[in-house]
Parts: sequence; structure tokens; C-alpha cells
Amino acid sequence: MKPTAIAGIDSRGFLFASIIAYSLKLKLITIRKKGKLPGKTYRNSYKLEYGNNTLEIQKDFLNYEDRVVIIDDIFATSGTMNASCKLVEKTKAKVLGAIVLIELNFLKGRSKIKYNLESLIKVST
Repeated sequence: MKPTAIAGIDSRGFLFASIIAYSLKLKLITIRKKGKLPGKTYRNSYKLEYGNNTLEIQKDFLNYEDRVVIIDDIFATSGTMNASCKLVEKTKAKVLGAIVLIELNFLKGRSKIKYNLESLIKVST
């Protein structure tokens, strides 16, 4: 994919994203829950299967030249991943795709995301 930055989703995604960014010598971007980041942020609210959530990304860490891979631990219905992709897009950076540790196939979230999604473990039932 040749990214220039790796974005980790709050908070378990940080564990994987930080290791990958460090290993590849790339920028690490954090996508966090509302109110956790310093400075000016972009915000995106979305629905979860059990409620609502809001994520934020810092406005000045990415720009139109950046190509970003988003990392998280679990991919279920696509809500968190889609919200994260929209946040990266607000910075004018390009989303190359997403990588997750576990994908819950039976929830059919993959059909609701427009980016390439790679998962290491797929759970069917």
C-alpha cells in the first residue's frame, strides 16, 4: 500500500498501530474518543449497535500528501471504521485501506465499507 502514516483507533488499535508505524518508520496518528486529544480536532459522531459514539482526529497531523492505513483490533458492523475513514478524509489525506486483527464476518460489516479491508482472523459464527 505504501502508506506515509498509520492511524490507530482508540484504544486497542493503538497497540498494533504503534508497532507497525515504528517498524515502518511512519507517522502514528491516533483516532480517539471525544475530548481526549489536545489542540484543534475534526469530530465524527456515529451509531453503534448498542448506542452512539464520537471520534476525533487532530486537524494538523495529516495533509493531502499523506496516505493512511487505519488499524484496529475488531471489525464488526463497520460503524467505527467508517467514522475513522471519514475523519482521515476530513484532513484531505487519502485512506488506502484498513487492517484489523479480528473480523466478525457474520455481522456483514464488510459490505458497508468502501475501502480495502484486511483481517488476520475471520469469525463466521
